[in-house]
Amino acid sequence: MNKEIRAWSYVIIASTIISLIASLFFHYPFISSLRAILGAIYVLFLPGYVVVRLFFNEIDWIEKAALSMGLSIALVILSVMFSNMLLKIPITPLSNFLVILAVIIITFLIKRYQENINTFFNKLFKKRK
Repeated sequence: MNKEIRAWSYVIIASTIISLIASLFFHYPFISSLRAILGAIYVLFLPGYVVVRLFFNEIDWIEKAALSMGLSIALVILSVMFSNMLLKIPITPLSNFLVILAVIIITFLIKRYQENINTFFNKLFKKRK
């Protein structure tokens, strides 16, 4: 866990430095560039990383990174489309943020109560046979 915290602190430091460089060379405000970089990490990496971290323990870090990117893209697109088409939630930056946060929290809850969910479904399908 300590390695993971160190890695995330490196990501935040690197994104801050990249934002500072972008604000100096491209005359783009520092806060806006930092927001864009951290937003890209939040959308393109974090949802998939949570799923990979919770459910796939025996894979290498490079596999985790690659799988996290692919899963994040799929999860974000499907969850935003689901919320827009079925729940009629408009696609705005705030609603996207909240939908992605809900996906992350639901993933944590599924992992937390995985044994109870398995027991429930085993009892449910055992009675039907």
